[in-house]
Amino acid sequence: MIAAFLSAARSAAALLRTPELAEAWAKPSALAEFRVSGLAGHLAGQVTNIGFFLDSPPLPDEPVLDAVRFYSQQPDVDVDSPVARGIRERSEANAGPAAGELAARYDAAVTSVAARLDGLDPAMLVTVWNRWTLPLDQCLLTRILELVIHADDLAVSIGVPTPEFADEVVDATVSTLARIAVRKRGTVPVLRALSRRERADAVATAF
Repeated sequence: MIAAFLSAARSAAALLRTPELAEAWAKPSALAEFRVSGLAGHLAGQVTNIGFFLDSPPLPDEPVLDAVRFYSQQPDVDVDSPVARGIRERSEANAGPAAGELAARYDAAVTSVAARLDGLDPAMLVTVWNRWTLPLDQCLLTRILELVIHADDLAVSIGVPTPEFADEVVDATVSTLARIAVRKRGTVPVLRALSRRERADAVATAF
């Protein structure tokens, strides 16, 4: 999963260097209440936060989650809730003053994180947001999902094509999203959404 995560991070990097991002920096994004700058900062945070997770102290009394349980146990968050506002505020802070500066920090973070991940045991336990414990490979899988999903959000927001991701990244993302959706929506809605558009009549999204 380390290789897939780094591949996803490098594929997303091109978005942060587009002139369209710089031009749309202060405009609203495709996500409610998010400016383009904040969405870019949120995307970049999926890499920069790995160092924070690796440095966080262990939580010995917490259950160990996989990526599907990590997402499926979390309730949908209203855009006006304190949690959602906090995410937007942190994302804006992470974005910094301009797109070019963020792109430079992001590239440096990818290099730094790649060095830190090199040789780590995929099964080692990682503390995420000081609340949840996941094996490293499952932690990285959650960041892959965030990178791919928010890369699409950002591309739509600035009017450029969504980046192409490696097959292993796409496979990991799509299969995990499907498993989350089954947990949250049930088997039948997801089965029909994926196989029979004439019967895809219920919400079957992961989020």
